[in-house]
Amino acid sequence: MKELFEIYDGSAEAKKAKGKSKNLSGFHPLFTASARRSIALDALKIWLLLGFIVGIVTGVATDAGAVSALLGLLIAAVIYFGFRDDVYKKVYGPEHDRGQLPLPEGMSWEEAVDRIRRGFANPDVEQVTDTADAMTFYSKKRGTYQLKNTADGLKMTILTKPSKSSKKEYLYAVFSSVLLSQVIAILYPEKISAEQVEEEKAAVRKLFGAHKMPLVIELAITAAFVAFAAYVLYTTLYSDSARSKGISDSYLNVFPSEATVGEVLDDFFADGKWDNYEQNGVTYVSYTGIGQNTQTGEKIVIGIYFKLNSDKTFGIDRMTWNGDTMNTLEQLGVISALNDSYRESHGLASSNALDSAFDELENALDDALADSSSSVSMAEPESETVGVAESTVYDEPEEYTQNQTESDSTGYEIHQNSLAEDIYISIGDYTSGNMTEEQKAEFRSLLGIRKTVFEK
Repeated sequence: MKELFEIYDGSAEAKKAKGKSKNLSGFHPLFTASARRSIALDALKIWLLLGFIVGIVTGVATDAGAVSALLGLLIAAVIYFGFRDDVYKKVYGPEHDRGQLPLPEGMSWEEAVDRIRRGFANPDVEQVTDTADAMTFYSKKRGTYQLKNTADGLKMTILTKPSKSSKKEYLYAVFSSVLLSQVIAILYPEKISAEQVEEEKAAVRKLFGAHKMPLVIELAITAAFVAFAAYVLYTTLYSDSARSKGISDSYLNVFPSEATVGEVLDDFFADGKWDNYEQNGVTYVSYTGIGQNTQTGEKIVIGIYFKLNSDKTFGIDRMTWNGDTMNTLEQLGVISALNDSYRESHGLASSNALDSAFDELENALDDALADSSSSVSMAEPESETVGVAESTVYDEPEEYTQNQTESDSTGYEIHQNSLAEDIYISIGDYTSGNMTEEQKAEFRSLLGIRKTVFEK
């Protein structure tokens, strides 16, 4: 024989009485806020925890920082609202084992029917009929339900449903449970209070009301939620900031001070792409963009590689031109072109060390050309990739041995780029006569790269 039913209302006492019962067997669950929330969370807790952990792990793996927790909560929320209705259908449906629900001791079925008729009130039920062993509740909007007196106690069943949609199955399950709550409250007032019955009735009306909205609106809301979830997921895993480890949102002193690294690069390259990788325990971030050779019209693939240091600083490690590593002056030409392009498109004046050094180099070259004999001519570059590092030796002056750093808004410290230093060193070598005429001509030819070879 089954044990006598108990009421589950989500209270601490009810949770303690529930004990190890995983599916609320032997309990009649109320549809009050505390009860239904407790039931859904308890049924989905493992999945919610797994979803949250997946979000955290994914966020940590992509260096998403605090967003990791948000991603975990978002995944948990999707699981909760996506499977909550299935939990309601299972727990509140007539098939749920509520234990034995007998008539009060000494009460006949006829007396029970009379008491129920006199105490029952539900605006959604238009008619109630009874027979020798059953009562039937009729509702045009909610369907038809029958309370039957059996050898195992009172049983509520669903006879008809206004809609055949599987999405509304849980609605009828919940309504049948609320009807049974009203019957229990009439026969066993010490088990369920009138306030709890009214809360259940209001909650079930709200539940049905949520399904009255047109399908197109329901789909629009669902689509908006999915779009938001996709946006958060994309921002966390695939955005430029995530792929660049935050470099795209940082500032570099060889670029205009008004713009982030990402803004300068994206202003020049239409289809730039960020990526990152690990090598020998060091993290590198790469940016790849497509430029154009103004002499041949061919596309040029430019690669800029940043190195992340353990102290949260970063700098340009190397640059490539169609896969070939550039030397210092070739890097200078490309970076200067990026600077010129951004300043021109945004109406900015020169404001960084690289441009100052470049301007000084041009002035030095102009002065040197003016003083030189007519036999010294400007040599045209033989190719887009001209080797200088192998033929010219530059000694680093003492004043450049100390790293200069500055902080940006993202928390990174940015090392003073060595390009500007190399330019100043080259100026000294050029003007002091430390270069051969051949080296000077080659040096001057490289200066033309930024003006004549490389553009958007």
